[in-house]
Amino acid sequence: MCISRRITLLLPVILLAVCGVASRNIPGDPVHAESLKPTSPKQPGAVDEARMAQADAEPQNWYATNRTFAADHYSPLSQINDSNAERLGFAWQYNTGTTRGLEASPVVIDGVMYATGNWGVVYALDAATGRELWTFNPHVDGRWARRACCDIVNRGVAVWKGRVYVAALDGRLFALDAGTGRQIWVRGTIIDHDRFLTSTGAPQIAGGNVIIGNGGAEMGVRGYLTAFDAETGAFAWRFFIVPADPSKPQENPELAIAAPTWGPKSRWDVGGGGAAWDAMAYDPELNLLYVGTGNGSPHPAFVRSPGGGDTLFVSSILALNPKTGRMKWYYQTTPKDSWDFTATQQMTLLDLTISGKLRKVLVQAPKNGFFYVLDRATGELISAEKYTDVNWADHIDMKTGRPVFTAQGDYSREPKLVYPGEAGGHNWRPMSYSHRTGYVYIPTLDFPMVFSLSRDLAYHRGTDNSMDVTDRAAISRAQKGEADIPVIRHDTLQAYDPVHQRAAWSVVTSTDPEQSGGLLSTGGDIVAQGDATGFLNIYDARTGAPLSHIRVGTGIMAAPVSYAVAGRQYIAVMAGLGGASAWEFPEKSAGYRYGNAGRIVVFALDGGAVPTPALVDRSVVAISPPSGIRTSPEMIARGARLFDYARCSGCHVPGKAGIAPNLLTMQESTHRAFDQIVLGGALSAAGMASFSDILTQSDAGDIHAYLANEAKNAATGHVAVRH
Repeated sequence: MCISRRITLLLPVILLAVCGVASRNIPGDPVHAESLKPTSPKQPGAVDEARMAQADAEPQNWYATNRTFAADHYSPLSQINDSNAERLGFAWQYNTGTTRGLEASPVVIDGVMYATGNWGVVYALDAATGRELWTFNPHVDGRWARRACCDIVNRGVAVWKGRVYVAALDGRLFALDAGTGRQIWVRGTIIDHDRFLTSTGAPQIAGGNVIIGNGGAEMGVRGYLTAFDAETGAFAWRFFIVPADPSKPQENPELAIAAPTWGPKSRWDVGGGGAAWDAMAYDPELNLLYVGTGNGSPHPAFVRSPGGGDTLFVSSILALNPKTGRMKWYYQTTPKDSWDFTATQQMTLLDLTISGKLRKVLVQAPKNGFFYVLDRATGELISAEKYTDVNWADHIDMKTGRPVFTAQGDYSREPKLVYPGEAGGHNWRPMSYSHRTGYVYIPTLDFPMVFSLSRDLAYHRGTDNSMDVTDRAAISRAQKGEADIPVIRHDTLQAYDPVHQRAAWSVVTSTDPEQSGGLLSTGGDIVAQGDATGFLNIYDARTGAPLSHIRVGTGIMAAPVSYAVAGRQYIAVMAGLGGASAWEFPEKSAGYRYGNAGRIVVFALDGGAVPTPALVDRSVVAISPPSGIRTSPEMIARGARLFDYARCSGCHVPGKAGIAPNLLTMQESTHRAFDQIVLGGALSAAGMASFSDILTQSDAGDIHAYLANEAKNAATGHVAVRH
């Protein structure tokens, strides 16, 4: 289905000549965009294994979410560089018509850009002008929004042999014609619709198959991967990441290794977790697909599997044969994970000289705070050092490959301040490796959380079953200086040397956590990163010195990409706040100031200023408390608990400006329709699903009473409510 979008285009300008001779096209050398030879016309989306292997010979293209199978998120192009970055400006933009989180890195092939938005909608655009070529809408039932732990996001497409592959939020995997957007085939990947599984990651092409995982560990699921023949869509294999209840048959032979690491009283009813919702990489020469797996469900290992062991293959890196799905090796980054320390963060495949020997390695900076260098053929641990503050483990034992746990990480009996916090030292935002500098650039999170076992677990379908293990009251007191707890909260852009395992330089990019986006490095010795305040920031890749600070006007989480068309280099990024950390807009964020209109924004040398949206009126609202709503202290207290239990608070932040509507500003007509919305699903098409499966009429009444009381408090000046 074609959807019309408004495109703003800066008329082409005459580029100033970039001095220098085109470099030899080998890894580590920059490639000037104007030196590139035009590629001959090809079938749209004409990518195959041979072309991918020679990606550096065609640096004008960005072939996959992280550019290549090696997932380095690096462009050899150097027309935009450390000497002229201040000339970077607006080229064109494309408005997605959305207001939720945008996390994808576009794919650009032979002058065509393929990007994804909310629900798994695909946009195909002319990469030089932004002209819409086609769009595809998978038409996901809005009720699926409730099944996603962390917004209705999507992280991109895979393009292969004339086809575009995308996974919709509801788990359907589509193969589309790259030239027209026509659907070729669709396959369902969710095998248990009673569990709240979703798909938000980009599919991975490997060994002739297209592979997709799923998310939902917080919702009580059992993670797995599914592979389909990329040409026909025929089912190829499925790999379950954690074992099933031992009273049931285990689906793949690798679970014979995993099952003994779970105790006999494990909470099989909660699913086990381990969902592979993002990171994958592929080495065609070794014929190995690398998959990062997620946290356990529920989070605390001592609740998830009392008396159990490491709970494999939670928080692990798996090396699988992509043709058969059989595992060659695994490495568990966080045995007994109790802190939501996923290993789903980007993995990058590099050839590094370590101790005088060229090694084929896999590197990853997962949430647990250690930077891992593994032999990607065997899984051998080569090195592992802290890239941020860590106190749950002292170090990684190089003989066993296991972390040496500390008492500070054990919150089974009392609250503990743990570094890093639940968001990890590095979350989903892509890192980047420069073949020029030899540094891995990591969007690092530097802040802890107080972990506390706050309640017993009873599994409830349709709500968050990760357990609330963060003592939010304690961390809030610490942040206000009311408790003697050292709390450092900021984002850091870090240039990390993977060979010597140390930081070369770092710069603080935000004093609020999770406010800085993913990273791009290039052959022009620059690093590009967006932020929640609505700027694209350019840094010197060798020193970290700021080079350019471009106002965009929309918050940025996604990682930029770079490509070239007709000898002109571009940097493109998707802009739109959302995800797990952005339901409430901080006052200095672009979402608060300008709203959150989703856009693809593209930059080039000698461009102009980026058109910014109009400022949003955020003046304090005069609230008229609703009339005729029955309340009592008991109803209000119970409603507050239910508001959190049903995960209403995950989207709606009473009194605050955010992505979802502020429920304290509901009009009288909305109050009258409250039950039809909450229980009847009257607004499910907009993503507000019915909660009648977990809430009764009485429950909805208590939540309504709580919100009415909050509105009354706001009207009497106890709460400041803004538009």
